[in-house]
Amino acid sequence: MEKIVEKKLCTGCNACKSICPKQAIHMEENEDGFLFPVIDEKKCINCGLCKRTCPVINTQDNKSMNKCYVAYAKEREIRYTSSSGGIFTLIANEILKANGIVIGAMLDSNHHLKHIAIEKSTDLEKLKGSKYLQSELNNIFEYIKENIKEKKILFVGTPCQVAGLKAYIKKEEENLICIDLVCHGVPSPKLFIKYIQELEKENGRLISYNFRDNSTGWENYSNSMIFKNKEIKEKNSDNKYMRLFLSNLALRESCYSCNFKLGNKYSDITLGDFWGIKNKYPEIYNKEGVSAIIINTIKGNEIIELIKENMIFKECSIDDIVLGNPSLKESCLLPKKRETFMKDMDELSIDALTKKYIKKTPFYRRVLRKLKRLIHK
Repeated sequence: MEKIVEKKLCTGCNACKSICPKQAIHMEENEDGFLFPVIDEKKCINCGLCKRTCPVINTQDNKSMNKCYVAYAKEREIRYTSSSGGIFTLIANEILKANGIVIGAMLDSNHHLKHIAIEKSTDLEKLKGSKYLQSELNNIFEYIKENIKEKKILFVGTPCQVAGLKAYIKKEEENLICIDLVCHGVPSPKLFIKYIQELEKENGRLISYNFRDNSTGWENYSNSMIFKNKEIKEKNSDNKYMRLFLSNLALRESCYSCNFKLGNKYSDITLGDFWGIKNKYPEIYNKEGVSAIIINTIKGNEIIELIKENMIFKECSIDDIVLGNPSLKESCLLPKKRETFMKDMDELSIDALTKKYIKKTPFYRRVLRKLKRLIHK
């Protein structure tokens, strides 16, 4: 078998690799830094299981409850250490209290994003917070299948990763709870590693990186970097990596035509930020962060019922959430310069890439931004 699905549609979800009975498929990084399945023709027996499993080829509409909440955790410390309202932490704690397993993405010591499994609440900090790049799943799907009969498992990932897991598992498992995140698209890990390498050349070894430091405010969050001898904190709007990510130039090709928007969700719960909260529900606003919750299944509703006593919440409409999160319904547009950007990514520095591809913010907007910060302080 030459290929499973068109390369531009492949999400790298790992379902084909995990399902192969002959271990004939492995994931390999392409020139843009994304992982794709590669078939070993010597091992392949042309059983077709990979094609029958691929969630992109076998996409189907899924009925969703679309019961929605605007919410945040009552405990301030949980909110402060979370990207938005701390709802993931509340759910994860319920699973861990029941001696279950929580699986999510963690930046390792080399700043590669990988999915890991934890069973202790003390390890939960590793999984908290947003990470804006594509994670490596490795053998996580197989691990889930091995443990699903014995323990409750919470899996958190992008919509396509959840779809891949469900396609691999095949049948509905009572012990499996899946959360997908409101996803703008996944940027190349290659771009992030390049960015980190350049930071380390200038500042020494990087110890930790936080994409969503809310100490400057949930709505005006920063990227914070702790080095051996100093700490750097940059507003999201000033951070070069984030500006390149949000320009959509470095996203995986499948992100421009994502199959897993509203109407085709495979998760039990969808979580994200409730942007626009001040206009819609000012009485629920708090400066540490507010979550948008979309419940897709009865199982998802049951887990939210379990944590209600630990959160401040109000029922809302799906339209209110979509208004601040249009990526729930629509894929981002493919930039005309994406191909040349990807070629330049190998040759140009992050600074040069930003200058070449990102429009400079007009002077008056920079002044307004500084004034807002001063007023905020």
